[in-house]
Amino acid sequence: MVTAALPYANGTVHIGHLLEYLQADFYTRFLKLLGKDARYICASDMHGTPIEIKAKAQNQSPLAFATKYSKEQQADLALFEINFDNFSNTHIKENQYLAIHFFQTLKAKGLIYLKETQQMYDEEAQQFLPDRFVKGTCPKCQTADQYGDVCESCGATYNTTDLINPISALTRTTPVMRSSNHYFFRLSNFQKQLQDWLNNSNNALQSEVKNFVQNWINQGLQDWCISRDAPYFGFEIPGSEREAGNIKYFYVWLDAPIGYISSTQDFCQNTLHSLTTSWKDYWSKEDSHVQHFIGKDIMYFHLLFWPAILIAMDIPLPTITVHGFITVDGKKMSKSRGTFFTAREFYELYGNSGLRFYFAKHLDRSVTDINLDFHDFAAVTNNVLVANPGNFCYRTLSFVAKRYPQGLPEPILDAQSKDLVQKVRGEIEKVTAAYANQNTKAAVNHLLKISDLGNVYFQNLEPWAKRETSEAEEILVHSLSVMVNLARNISILIKPILPEFSAKIEKCFGPQDQLANDSKGLLWHNLSFSWSGVVKTPQRLVEKIEITQTKSNSVAKESQSVTSEVDTSNFPADLRVGEIFHVEDHPDADKLFVMQVNLGDQIGKRQIVAGLKDAFTKEQLLHKKALFVVNLESAVIRGVESSGMTLVAQESKDRYNLLWVDENLELGTAALFETVTKISKELNFKTFTKFKLKVESNTIRWKNHILTISGNKLQVPGIKDGAKIR
Repeated sequence: MVTAALPYANGTVHIGHLLEYLQADFYTRFLKLLGKDARYICASDMHGTPIEIKAKAQNQSPLAFATKYSKEQQADLALFEINFDNFSNTHIKENQYLAIHFFQTLKAKGLIYLKETQQMYDEEAQQFLPDRFVKGTCPKCQTADQYGDVCESCGATYNTTDLINPISALTRTTPVMRSSNHYFFRLSNFQKQLQDWLNNSNNALQSEVKNFVQNWINQGLQDWCISRDAPYFGFEIPGSEREAGNIKYFYVWLDAPIGYISSTQDFCQNTLHSLTTSWKDYWSKEDSHVQHFIGKDIMYFHLLFWPAILIAMDIPLPTITVHGFITVDGKKMSKSRGTFFTAREFYELYGNSGLRFYFAKHLDRSVTDINLDFHDFAAVTNNVLVANPGNFCYRTLSFVAKRYPQGLPEPILDAQSKDLVQKVRGEIEKVTAAYANQNTKAAVNHLLKISDLGNVYFQNLEPWAKRETSEAEEILVHSLSVMVNLARNISILIKPILPEFSAKIEKCFGPQDQLANDSKGLLWHNLSFSWSGVVKTPQRLVEKIEITQTKSNSVAKESQSVTSEVDTSNFPADLRVGEIFHVEDHPDADKLFVMQVNLGDQIGKRQIVAGLKDAFTKEQLLHKKALFVVNLESAVIRGVESSGMTLVAQESKDRYNLLWVDENLELGTAALFETVTKISKELNFKTFTKFKLKVESNTIRWKNHILTISGNKLQVPGIKDGAKIR
């Protein structure tokens, strides 16, 4: 059983997510080609506070909200030929049953207990605040605007009560502490067993990961709170109202990993339609094995909490492989720099083969980040994939299909072809071992050596040259048969990475390929040099790509044309609601602030440099919501990058007002001049200045059009008529 971490059903899949799902896909496809009963299962993680919050903001039920994203995620992952045997979700009845079963079993063993705790409470909203309903400064790295369970900056996990200067996300008030009873799992009981597992039974775990986990164990494991107060989208804990004084819900990190097992059970029931096979056949039998692939950001849960629960439930422990993150052009993906791609955006630009091959060529068992450099991506696709295995297989099969429509015999090897075959078989062994060790980087390198050998052999053979004797022609026929068998072998070797590429080659051999396994196509044991038969003309195996490096570069020409020829009938600026969560002095300019602005999940966080120091103090700006231009091209202002612009109303030479908005507006909400807003992909500052905005009758106007937000006129009371917006 192979798993990838369950995608959280509150957002769109991006290319960083794809790395893990592809890594698990490569490995599962390889196991299946070996003939193993290997299954790749996954599910959408549907529970928790973030989904509760987002669904509420969009006036949807949490279930409807999460279901929408679950369906979208499955469709986007399918674009990249990620082949799940089962894709479920954590809200199914099987997961509820198993979560309750785990809880009651652990409780009966004395491993779960009730404890009175101090929790954040919002007096204005009159409710306890789950982790994600509280924000504050990280107690470890001092980064502001972090959630109450984990710091997105340093990755530290902590209790909500550890936050510095906490603020309720509901009312923006400071919460108070109140007592609440919660269920705890005795993680501290498993210190020795986890230590033994780490040192003696987990040889497959990467050394750098072992060091991380060892440090956590050395610090002493703390018992783990596994319940949450309402409002919380999840499964209610049976009997909690009676035992704890009010209804409790399973914390998402309890029922989410159990989702691996419930998805397995869902597979057994609804795909295998088996009355005898269950999840235990894949998780608990002596000859079964589970392999998790996860990112380094969730190691704590998968290498401490989850193994401890499995030990307590008498379930054998899985093998876990940890990978790094994806950077783009050497930096974290950024919307402002045009390097943030959703999976669908990337697919529409470049298809799927290039990225599958590129990730495979860089993936080994290290935990280092992989950089998607667009120049390198184009070079690997065009100069390696297309020019090496693509070129060899296509020209060999095309030549034979055209020249020998009657087919080719099984090859008889001469001295030269024997040497080639011996070298290829040596490389095949290395490819096989590399796949088995989850090192697709090495597998690709050895596979490329095979196609290199083929390209050189084909070129030296000069099959297009006329043969003067029948003996020479016979030697050529057998040599070409070796080449066709080599192309057939390459189709098998590359199949875990490029199934579509492989399928196109397999079609050239057709149903007369007696060595192939019916509907499954060619498998690993079909690797040979004994095929004979008719070769059909291949389709184009893989296409070259034209790269523009990043979205920001690809739209640069558009923004330049906008500068010289402005469409004055439409308003091109993308205006959004943002919240200023951090302000500091510019290091090299007396009148500038450097602000960190949260523009919601769709756009993300931006750094914006603004000349507001003469008009506002830091305190007057902090935690305020205002309007910002978010499609302005990035600029470096006195050595500091700025990705956007603050809008202000200038009443006089030295009097400014920010365009404050209602605190209840959701971050990222768009402000529009209705019927005349046609947003450009990217604007430069000079273009924006051509559009004259002003205040009139407490509204913002462009020509005769009034700025609206959420369908209502945006009111700016207190700003005098005629004030210019800049």
